[in-house]
Amino acid sequence: MEMPAARRELVKYSQRIWERGWVANHDGNLSIRIGKDRILTTPTAFSKKEVTEEDLLVVEIATGKVVSGRHRPFSEIGLHLEYFQTREDAQAVIHAHPPVASGFSVAGIEVEPRITPEAVVSLGDRIPLAPLVPPGGLEARTQIRYLGLLFDAILLSNHGVITCGNDIEQAYLRLELVEHLARMQQQAMILGNLRLVPEPWVQDLLGKRKKAGLGPDARGQKAPPRKDVTRLPVEEVIAALVEQVKK
Repeated sequence: MEMPAARRELVKYSQRIWERGWVANHDGNLSIRIGKDRILTTPTAFSKKEVTEEDLLVVEIATGKVVSGRHRPFSEIGLHLEYFQTREDAQAVIHAHPPVASGFSVAGIEVEPRITPEAVVSLGDRIPLAPLVPPGGLEARTQIRYLGLLFDAILLSNHGVITCGNDIEQAYLRLELVEHLARMQQQAMILGNLRLVPEPWVQDLLGKRKKAGLGPDARGQKAPPRKDVTRLPVEEVIAALVEQVKK
């Protein structure tokens, strides 16, 4: 994306996630790829309501070095860099704390996309809950490095949600869908019956996802068997992906 347009879009969606109540104080961070090796990002210590185009930073993807901008990068920038390094199709990344989905991350419960057919097409058959690790550190980056190979949206334990997209709008819409699903799941749990779409439907829905150019199958990304990805503890999914990368 050209720099002027990227600046406008980043400010637009920074303000939008604040308006939706998905961030408070200095929470959240957003980034857009502006070339093969650079991204445009929001700075640290800013309310997303107050970010302007002049406040944004240009950062090298490989090193995290600030190329231009008068402010400091946020401490979790490594999570964004891992998505950009892992996925050539990732053109934007958003991390925020939408309240209901973040509540699930605090409770240690995965948000379930299989509650609606449309969500399986949009996000796949799992939104993994990454294990609890210190934010922004090597363990957190490693989680994104491997889970990001397969998943467009990841729930971070006690830490909110991170999504990627082929543009900032898609990353935002994926974040919006995660929060919407969390609200639906919360209501179903209150009513006492969380019913998923039938298992035989899921494979067909994933086929539609691939046909739409979405997901690891469409990208030719090698993955563990689908049932394993859906049902294994996320630590074991990461371990399986590590082994596949080594091969």
